[in-house]
Amino acid sequence: MSALARGVLVAVIQVGLIGAVGAKLLYDRATLPRAWVETAGVDPDLPIRGRYVALNLLFPAAPESASVRGGDEVVAGRIEVRNGQPVAVLSGAAEVLARGGVMYFRERSTAGAVRWMLVEPVAFFLPEHAPDPTRNVRPGDLWLEASFPARSAPRPIRLESRRN
Repeated sequence: MSALARGVLVAVIQVGLIGAVGAKLLYDRATLPRAWVETAGVDPDLPIRGRYVALNLLFPAAPESASVRGGDEVVAGRIEVRNGQPVAVLSGAAEVLARGGVMYFRERSTAGAVRWMLVEPVAFFLPEHAPDPTRNVRPGDLWLEASFPARSAPRPIRLESRRN
């Protein structure tokens, strides 16, 4: 096999891999539940961070999670979309581990009510010359549309400002 043929074979394999990942993400976006979730921006302290913003996602607790109180402690749970609204289903770690899709939340007070914030921020990538949408924005003003896989972190789709 000549060098040109090997180069073309590697290029075809790479295009196939990228196409497979792209097709999976498009399929997930079409089939997974989607909803808008309240965010609070985070400015990660990284010298080289690229063109993205880190967003903390804030969820109301599901009714069956009302007895869980976190304070400063981290609580295990999962995210479910119910009636088009994402909620944090908080429970004991053993129950959550049995179902899979463990995520960790911390209690956070907002102007409206107590919300549960994902401990791990979600990255939202920005176009090259777009301004940072998290500057001078209060929690509750910036919302993220995301798809919610059953066993992994939410996947951001788009941002919207809802300033009162």
